[in-house]
Amino acid sequence: MMSASKVIVVGAGIAGLVSAYELNKHGHDVIVLEASQRVGGRMITDCSNGYLIDGGAQFLSSAYQILSGIIEELGISSEYLETNRSVGIVRHGRIHKFRYDNAFSLLTGGLLDFGEWLSLEIGSFRLLRKTNKLPINDYSAWIEFDDEAAESWSNGYYGNTITEYFVEPLLEAFYFQSPSDTSKALPIAINAFGAHKAKTMTLANGIGSLPEQMAKELDVRLNTPVSNVLVTPDGVSVAAPAQRFEADRVILATPAYVSKDIYRSPSALERKLLNTTYSSTVNIAIALKSKLSKEMSLDDIYGVWVPRAERKVIAAFTIESRKETDRAGSGELVHVMLSGEAGKMMVEQDESHISQKVLAEIDRYIPGISEKIAFTRVYRWKNAEPSSPVGRCKAVFEYRNGFNTRNKVVLAGDYLGMPFTEGAAETGHWAASIVNMA
Repeated sequence: MMSASKVIVVGAGIAGLVSAYELNKHGHDVIVLEASQRVGGRMITDCSNGYLIDGGAQFLSSAYQILSGIIEELGISSEYLETNRSVGIVRHGRIHKFRYDNAFSLLTGGLLDFGEWLSLEIGSFRLLRKTNKLPINDYSAWIEFDDEAAESWSNGYYGNTITEYFVEPLLEAFYFQSPSDTSKALPIAINAFGAHKAKTMTLANGIGSLPEQMAKELDVRLNTPVSNVLVTPDGVSVAAPAQRFEADRVILATPAYVSKDIYRSPSALERKLLNTTYSSTVNIAIALKSKLSKEMSLDDIYGVWVPRAERKVIAAFTIESRKETDRAGSGELVHVMLSGEAGKMMVEQDESHISQKVLAEIDRYIPGISEKIAFTRVYRWKNAEPSSPVGRCKAVFEYRNGFNTRNKVVLAGDYLGMPFTEGAAETGHWAASIVNMA
C-alpha cells in the first residue's frame, strides 16, 4: 500500500460509505461529500406513528459478505435478524406458498406441477455446479453468462412456465426489470444464492440504520452537492458550493446519471458505463390500524410476487410483521412495490391516483384492506436499480481489468455491480482496494 493519501468520496450511498469506511481503516484522510441531507441513498428508514418503514431497499441477506462483516464490526449483530422464510407466488389468481429454503415446497405448495418442478430443480442444480465458486456480489465475475437475454435463455433452459411463474416475477419483484431486457447473467447469479444457503435478513431498527451507523465513523459533509470533478496535474479538484476540495484521489460513488454530469474527462469505456439506464418503481407503505384478521393473514407469508400474467401494476408486496415483529406496534404494515413498467408510468403521478390503483389491486389478496388504513406513504424511485441488459457485465469487467492504478478518479456505485445492496457495497470495496494498492 502507498502512504496515506487524501481521498474525496462523492456520494454517501452504500457504495460511497463502504469505500470511505475501508479507506478510513487503512489510515487515509477521507472526506465524504453528499448532496442530500441524509446518508444511505435508497437505504432509507422512516418512523411514523410507531410504524417502521423501509422506503427503498427492503432487506439484506446472510450471503452478503461485505455488509455482514461491517455489521459485525460496528457491534450491531444483535440487531441483524432473519425474516420469515415463507414466500408466495400468484398463479391463476391464487397465492401459492413456498419456503425459499425448501425447494420441494414449490411442488407441495401447488405452484408447479411435478414436471415443471423437476425442470427447475435439475436446471438450477446444473447451474450451481458451474457457478458455486463465483462471488455473488461481483458482477464482473459473471461475464461468461452475459451473452443472451434472460427471457430467451430461460424459455430454452427451463421452459416457458418457469420463466413466467418464477424467473419473471423474481426479476420484477426485486429489480423492477423485464427478463426480455435483462442479461441472463443476473438470474443465474441469483440462483447461486442457493449454494450459500442464504437467509433473508433485516435490521431491527430498519435498513437505514446501517448507513447511519457507518456515517458516525466517518467525516461526512451533508448538503454538499458536487458540480465538477476535474483531474489536475497535482491530483483532483472537486467543486462544491462556496468551496473547492483538493485530493490525491476521488472515488466517484454516485449513480451513473449523477456521475455523468460532474465527471469532466471520462474515457470512452467510462462514458459507456455512465450511460447506464435505470428501472423505476414506486413503493407504497400502507399502515393498518390493527393486525390482519385470520381470514386476511395469508398464512404467515412474508412476501408475495405477482407475475406479469397475473398483475396490473403490483410486482410484489410484503407484510412487514413477518420481516420483524415490531414493525407496526398494535397495527400492521403492508409494503407494495410496483413493476418496472408501472413504476415508469406512475412515478410522477399524484399520490391519490397511485393509492387508488394499488388498493384496487391488492384488495384481491387482502380483502377489505381499505377499511383498515391508518395512513399511506409513497416513495418514488425514478432511478430504482441499474438496468442489466446484455453487455453491462462485460463493460464492468473491461473497466476493472483494464484499470490503470495511476488514474486519479475511481468509479464506484450501483451501475458497476449487481443491482442489489451488496452489489453496490462491493463496488465501494473494490474502489477502496484500488486506492490502497496504488
